[in-house]
Amino acid sequence: MASVFGVAIIGMGNMGLVHFKNCIMSPRAIVRWVVRQNVENAKRWVKSYNLPVKCTSPDNIDHVLNDDSVNAVIICSPTDTHENLVTKSLEAGKHVFAEKPITPNLESTKKCYDLAEQKNKSLLCAFHRRFDPSFSQLYDNLQNKALGDLRLLKISSHDMTPPPIEYVKISGGILSDSTIHDIDMSSWLAGSKPTSIYVQSSAFDKDIAKYDCDLVVVTITFNNGVISVIDNGRQVSYGYHQQLEALCDKGVLNVTNRRVDQLEVSSAEQSVLPSIDQHFSTRYTDAYRLELDHFIDVIQGKCEMKVSKDQVLQVHALIETGRKSQSLKKPVLL
Repeated sequence: MASVFGVAIIGMGNMGLVHFKNCIMSPRAIVRWVVRQNVENAKRWVKSYNLPVKCTSPDNIDHVLNDDSVNAVIICSPTDTHENLVTKSLEAGKHVFAEKPITPNLESTKKCYDLAEQKNKSLLCAFHRRFDPSFSQLYDNLQNKALGDLRLLKISSHDMTPPPIEYVKISGGILSDSTIHDIDMSSWLAGSKPTSIYVQSSAFDKDIAKYDCDLVVVTITFNNGVISVIDNGRQVSYGYHQQLEALCDKGVLNVTNRRVDQLEVSSAEQSVLPSIDQHFSTRYTDAYRLELDHFIDVIQGKCEMKVSKDQVLQVHALIETGRKSQSLKKPVLL
């Protein structure tokens, strides 16, 4: 088994840049290609790191996939391009690391996983929060029943600034673009089959309201009795808000917002705490790095995939049923 893997990165938005940096810092990955619509911009970026990386546009993806030095493909392009790119990459014999969602719907996602199995290649859906050290510790505590049985999950997840309208148009909607992470966390931590989902939504931003909602509250019930309540939104004023509470029969586990530093200033007049992280790319720095390490470990046969096919399909089923609930304005059984 190879000790170093050649990687092609498709898409160089926020996540493409994150994965590019993590790849060049990894002793087990070499970036061979960057694929982006704006090739000149990609070339300038690569040049700033003084790296011998080839750059091309998506029109030349077949040339990239025919390169024997490429062992794996990291897909960070818009969601509506994923299915074609995942399929082509697997057909070319490449391992695939794809940003969520793998494809926009359940059936096409299942086909991608079926193809990965046929080709004996790894397909990772990038549910990065599972790899965050704090959430990982919380999961371990639940598995070990450190505080008894889980009863209630409360997940609060909000961006500081809304995405550009052009992004909203192609995002697939807040449920599959943003809430998908919270739904995955709920399923992962509950450790049981979901039985119902109820989605309530609002749109406060007038521009976003033309295409989507910008705030949802999602209630999921599970077969083991656990209830998960999610509030997820496109904008809060004070930072990238990420909190999770797991109420068990013998206590509670909490992951709170991470602050940018540890300096607290107190005087007779006031106490001042540091602000929280402003963006997902800083809040989940460790998670993104550990996620890539896990992907390479799987390719090298060191461990099994932590984000399984069945888990990803369950999340997709919840999202599709959640859309029905949102439309009907009532809970829907799975």
